[in-house]
Amino acid sequence: MPKTWDLPVSIRRRLGDEAGRQRWMDEDGHLLLILHEVPQPEDDELRRPFLLWSLPDGTWKSHPGPGGLAALEEHLKSYATAIHAVDTDGEAAQEPQEYFAVMRRAQPLLRATRNLLTVMEGARKARSDERRLIVLRDRAIDLERAIDLATGDAKAGMDFSLAMSGERQACAAHAAGMEARRLNRLVAFFFPLATLVAIFGMNPPREVMVMPGFWQVIVGGAVAGVVVFSLSLAKGK
Repeated sequence: MPKTWDLPVSIRRRLGDEAGRQRWMDEDGHLLLILHEVPQPEDDELRRPFLLWSLPDGTWKSHPGPGGLAALEEHLKSYATAIHAVDTDGEAAQEPQEYFAVMRRAQPLLRATRNLLTVMEGARKARSDERRLIVLRDRAIDLERAIDLATGDAKAGMDFSLAMSGERQACAAHAAGMEARRLNRLVAFFFPLATLVAIFGMNPPREVMVMPGFWQVIVGGAVAGVVVFSLSLAKGK
């Protein structure tokens, strides 16, 4: 709170060391609005205050920086710029990580805008004869609607992107499973023959060719491979 602001005791005793939540105080003809600057993800939930003070004579003061209600108008414009950036980035996002980055900015901005609107509604009721407050309150309504739509669109886009990513992973897992099944079938077909070749491979080739029943064993191994292969096909179905 600026040291040069001569606020009534009824308001000062309600103030703490930190900005706290956005709110308004109407005491002894003085109206104090405690608002938050546009929240950023790197703020770590620490909000920078924007203060507006209406004196009994109708004078408005603002902090940081002078301007009164003109400063409040610029404050609302900063929210409009941030909301437009969130909406633009949400439309450009395609991957879940991109949507998540948008949501990190959109959610704090949505909460801050809703609380801003609540304060503007209270200020309008407290100073019902101040037409500029009515105009600025209406702008706050538009801001709340815009960020609500932008956040909803980003959330829907993230959910759809996650669903599509999950479907792609499921398809890839299914394809890998089919390849593994084909490999197992090939192993089942050639395993009996490979076993026989290993057995006969312990003897010289000329002796193997003239061994009794050599070709019968080869044919039997091939038949056994076909049988095992057929059984694997039937089990796969």
